[in-house]
Amino acid sequence: MQQPPRRYEILIKGGEVIDPSRNFRRNADVGVLDGKIAAIETEISADHGIDVIDARGLYVTPGLVDLHTHIHHGLSIGIEADPVAARSGTTTWVDAGTFAHTEIKGFRRFIVEPARCRIFGYVYLYPNNRNPDEDPVKYVSRAMDATGRAAVANRDIIIGVKFQIGSNMNGRYSLDFLKIARQLCDKYSLPMMAHISFAPPSTDEVMQLMRPGDVVTHCYNTHTIGILDGNGKIKASVLDARSRGVLFDVGHGSGSFNFEIARRALDAGFLPDSISTDVYNQNVNGPVHDMPTTMSKLLLLGMNLNDALKRSTINPARVVKRIEGLGTLTVGGPADIALLEIINGQFQLFDSQRKPLTTDKRLISRLTICRGKRLIAL
Repeated sequence: MQQPPRRYEILIKGGEVIDPSRNFRRNADVGVLDGKIAAIETEISADHGIDVIDARGLYVTPGLVDLHTHIHHGLSIGIEADPVAARSGTTTWVDAGTFAHTEIKGFRRFIVEPARCRIFGYVYLYPNNRNPDEDPVKYVSRAMDATGRAAVANRDIIIGVKFQIGSNMNGRYSLDFLKIARQLCDKYSLPMMAHISFAPPSTDEVMQLMRPGDVVTHCYNTHTIGILDGNGKIKASVLDARSRGVLFDVGHGSGSFNFEIARRALDAGFLPDSISTDVYNQNVNGPVHDMPTTMSKLLLLGMNLNDALKRSTINPARVVKRIEGLGTLTVGGPADIALLEIINGQFQLFDSQRKPLTTDKRLISRLTICRGKRLIAL
């Protein structure tokens, strides 16, 4: 007896499927079943779908992966990920050091497990409760092994260690703390995410201590630990770090993305390895908003759509590397999908210094699907 045709829980029809991980771009239909991509075919009959989505005029892409966020919403700066995920196409979120090793259990129980989107994190280098009378370097050094052991014990959700480098963040101890972070990450085989801001230490000193797989975030900032020299050229130590496999992330935030710095870097061929928002409660309503808005700024500065998608899907997914097929649209892979559209009009976009630029095109999200389910903004 002939078997009835397979029915997909979600069937996305008529969209332009783009998967930068395999240089795939063509009009196709996508079938979703049991949380996986079950089919990508030129034509799938609508009667094979239970929930049929008309994606004509839309891009069907892997769900966006935001490598730098602050979503431990029990703390002062954090936001809840799911509502923003539902309106932004961002299916994977990485909290960048909002919590210390003492808070990993709570991060798992109250942030990761209840979420409908996927959540991972970098643990912060040390707990922020040191006695002001205690030697800071000794305190951070003493926390090193506890941080390393906790990160290793929670490798399913913890990617590595986050640390803020700059005189405005850690005063005169910043280089000492960076050396402790380097020792910790080497000892426990963990990657580091390094926030860069104001010297000292110098850019050269920071880059010297970065290793392959480490992420330097806020790469397009205006600060004195930056990627450009006084002549607007990419610093030699930055180029050397990239050649060794150090990764450079946007990390927009409230003070770390500048149109002119980004334009100069892009003109020099220095594209970021990943596009991220550094979104938290003080910038989610502007100037950051979400991933599509941040991506739109890179498009405005001359990046093409495929490059922007690559740096918002497969590249950051390779840093997360916890789920097979994350950041791709492949049969058998996770059904994490963004339906995106480029709309025409007149739009103002702002950098972290609140400088406006006007664009006639903007990327927006029309639907977010994560784990094979629609994410609905409540």
